[in-house]
Amino acid sequence: MRKQELIEKYGEPNTPLDGSIEVTPSEARQLLKIHNNKVESGNIDSFVSLKNINKVYPNGVQAVFDFNLDIEAHDFIVLVGPSGCGKSTTLRMIAGLEDITTGYLYIDKVLSNYLQSKDRDISMVFQSYALYPNMTVYDNIAFPLKIRKIYGPKKEYRVIANNEVINLLKTVPSADLEKSIQDSQDRTINFGKQFEYFSTKYDISDRASKIIVRYKFLSQDDIEARKDNIISQLEQENEGFVQELANKGYSLNENCEIVDPNGEVVKQKHRMTKEEIRRKVFNAARILDLGPYLDRRPKELSGGQMQRVALGRAIVRDAKLFLMDEPLSNLDAKLRVQMRSEIVSLHEKIGATSIYVTHDQTEAMTMATKIVVMSKGWVQQIGTPQEVYHNPRNIFVATFIGSPAMNIFDGTYNGGKVIFQDGYTVDLGKEFVEKHDKFFEFKVKDTERILSVINDKSFENALAYLNENIVPVVNDPQAVNEALPALRQILEGSLQEEKDNLIEGVDEIAMLIEQGDNSKYRKGIKHLLRLLAKPNKLNERDIASLHSAMVFGAFNENKEKEAQVLSYGKNKKEIKAKKKSHKVQTYDINELRDLAEKLLAAFNEALKGPHSIKIGVRPEHIHLDDEFTSKNKTKGFEVTTGVVELMGTELLLHAEWNGADVIAKISTGTLVKPHEQVKLTLDKSLIKVFDNNSCETIE
Repeated sequence: MRKQELIEKYGEPNTPLDGSIEVTPSEARQLLKIHNNKVESGNIDSFVSLKNINKVYPNGVQAVFDFNLDIEAHDFIVLVGPSGCGKSTTLRMIAGLEDITTGYLYIDKVLSNYLQSKDRDISMVFQSYALYPNMTVYDNIAFPLKIRKIYGPKKEYRVIANNEVINLLKTVPSADLEKSIQDSQDRTINFGKQFEYFSTKYDISDRASKIIVRYKFLSQDDIEARKDNIISQLEQENEGFVQELANKGYSLNENCEIVDPNGEVVKQKHRMTKEEIRRKVFNAARILDLGPYLDRRPKELSGGQMQRVALGRAIVRDAKLFLMDEPLSNLDAKLRVQMRSEIVSLHEKIGATSIYVTHDQTEAMTMATKIVVMSKGWVQQIGTPQEVYHNPRNIFVATFIGSPAMNIFDGTYNGGKVIFQDGYTVDLGKEFVEKHDKFFEFKVKDTERILSVINDKSFENALAYLNENIVPVVNDPQAVNEALPALRQILEGSLQEEKDNLIEGVDEIAMLIEQGDNSKYRKGIKHLLRLLAKPNKLNERDIASLHSAMVFGAFNENKEKEAQVLSYGKNKKEIKAKKKSHKVQTYDINELRDLAEKLLAAFNEALKGPHSIKIGVRPEHIHLDDEFTSKNKTKGFEVTTGVVELMGTELLLHAEWNGADVIAKISTGTLVKPHEQVKLTLDKSLIKVFDNNSCETIE
């Protein structure tokens, strides 16, 4: 099919292609080229959608595992986690600076995996600001606009400029226009060129401003005397421009857009005009309070001013999506606080959708509408700051989010009571007993399911059956067809997620045999052989739960394992890249089975009687015994204070209790000094209990 036929059938060039259409491979290649690799999915509801995103580097190290996130328009999303957790890698994949190994990225419903960064309509602020030292602030902000091409209607700018001058002469009083001419020549008021003054003041094009300057009006009387004649002259010029287009078969619509003989508006890629760029830069400078600094260079600015310039360069593009990679890490503490509020204010003012990366959980808590907590390449929890703080999903989130961090103690659970190491006991009540039992009953069933998938031999049996009963008779369609029902029956008994695709493949082979398509059914059998030869595969949720248990749980006896990467493979292997040997730790099926069996035994024991747990208490939920009067108050316990920090209207008491360093946050109403005995109490309704093995919150 010719290019023009494809355009007529599937839509205008450079617009997103409907992802649901069915075309031949050759047509698909042509269409992707015509539509600039933009494919639209009508099944995506959110503004930005990341589905099953994985990132594996050439040396075999996996940085991001099964990342899933839906972002609504105008959200402020913060990716937070310790260094090396994969948050910046995720941001760079969204920006197009890193390739996505597997998974799908949609920006405004357009599949963006293979779009170049410049075609994703995003703006990014880097940690280092990345300002050009030889350019002024104005040029730094304007730079992305100068190099960017916009796809849009082709216009007749000569007519537009003449119309702007005609409208100006008709609507602006001659006295006001005379005053503007005088101001444009006054160097104490106008620091730029004379025509730029008119462009800015009257919001007209540079071309129109130059026409006004060209007439060299001397006074109000001169304007009045010449005005009608100039308007008539410009109208005649416009008639000439329209006739010039008509001679070529084109016309102008009411917006001065050029229309072809078929009545369609002519479109083209073009650069922004100087006045369009200037308006956008001045608007950004006004929002960011950078007006006085537009003629300075970066070396003449403070850190906060350079940060604002980097933000200005991002916002002038009017991008759909703003990406910020730890933009405040180079600033001092006071300036960071100020810039946090400025970024949030800017986000709200321009109605942006933003994704922000930081390792500072305070930034995450104060800026985000939604937080994504990451560790070791895995998403640990997604939620609002309040949800993540008050209801952490596991012990990592509980200790990472919060300043100071949550206090964690080892203890024993027995029939609704939590017993600390020194015998101190808290009764959590009958309601918690129900939560506890439901939690471990679910964990038992879920772990049994995981083990059943690991131990499932159906794919191996299907592969053996295929090799023994179908491959030897592959050229005999009738014999193959007779053997297919037994293969289908083996696959139907599988517990693995891929079984439906394989069953569909078996049915398709049977259909192709029935249709007499011998070459295709043989290809289908080869495809089945390849799929069945792959090792058993747990779903990503199962891998994530095993990973958390392996890294944070009680079975992690060797703390060095925390630095290893959990991926799914048959054997430990060495991958060579760039002439260097990189050892990549993977875990074979037996290792996963051993861990799952240990977890299952521990979960069953937890349902039978006393077992070890971890107890979490936020610093603000530890109180002075004689000041706290809630019905949820526990009995008091004595500690000897260590360091006492004054934090405004609060005191942070440091002490040691039950083998752990404990921090309590109390008001300054009672003066507590270092190295003295104080009696504390807990709010038992806000105590968090974590399973010692999976490290998940029991709730």
